[in-house]
Amino acid sequence: MDYPYLTCREFEECVERFVTRYRPALEDSGTRVEQQTSSAGRQYLVLQRAVYTKRAVSTPVHNVEDIEDDDPAGPAPEHAADDDGARIEYHTVYSATWRVPVLYVRVVTSSGEVVLDGERVCDMVTEDAEMRRAMAAVPFGGALGVTDHPELGVPFLYLHPCHTADLLRAVVAPPAQQEETGQSVGPDEYLAAWLSLSGAAVGLTLPSIGYC
Repeated sequence: MDYPYLTCREFEECVERFVTRYRPALEDSGTRVEQQTSSAGRQYLVLQRAVYTKRAVSTPVHNVEDIEDDDPAGPAPEHAADDDGARIEYHTVYSATWRVPVLYVRVVTSSGEVVLDGERVCDMVTEDAEMRRAMAAVPFGGALGVTDHPELGVPFLYLHPCHTADLLRAVVAPPAQQEETGQSVGPDEYLAAWLSLSGAAVGLTLPSIGYC
């Protein structure tokens, strides 16, 4: 492996290793883990979990005194209710151009609306102000844009991969120093290291697990 760069086959091996190692802990925490294969035969990683957002719903009128005299047939007032059917999807797809993974993100509500606004997605991921500030501080955060998913052909938010290689180099010593520091990244650790860096910008965190 020419770290931090990958071939397509090395990326697929990293996906297989990640799924084997992280699926039990992620699914215990409510995150669905899938290894998908595109129509072109390319593999990619999908993580999916529920998010709770607000939707407007009508409030039934139970008392005639609640009805306005001048509008007896007026609509019932609306209030905000939890949309517990919304989900966020994180797709990790290989880029042959950049030779690194790219993270694609979208939220789908229970009504089928696809949310591609970065601020709205942030609001849906967490209501904690401190976590939002931490997400905004991640270097990837300023590079969030919208583009078509390379395997599905539909719009997703994505984190531009232009800084991926530099960030991965920053967390691992050069090969010549790895024996001295004991620090290295192989197929077992690559996607976990990358998602720990890039996922934080969009509210994705990984559980801490060790080797058996």
